[in-house]
Amino acid sequence: MPIWVRNYVIIHEMAHLIEPNHSKSFWNIVSRFKLTERARGYLMAKGLDREKLLQTS
Repeated sequence: MPIWVRNYVIIHEMAHLIEPNHSKSFWNIVSRFKLTERARGYLMAKGLDREKLLQTS
């Protein structure tokens, strides 16, 4: 898995320390990582569908 995807996953999980759910505030934090959309697309292409991605915490 590319480092930028691993970084996204770490950022995603660390954002849960501030916002425990997938609220707008949560996604505002995560989206500060410039490769957020690319990493989410990569994960979905590897078989993690959108619903699972949104529910991951």
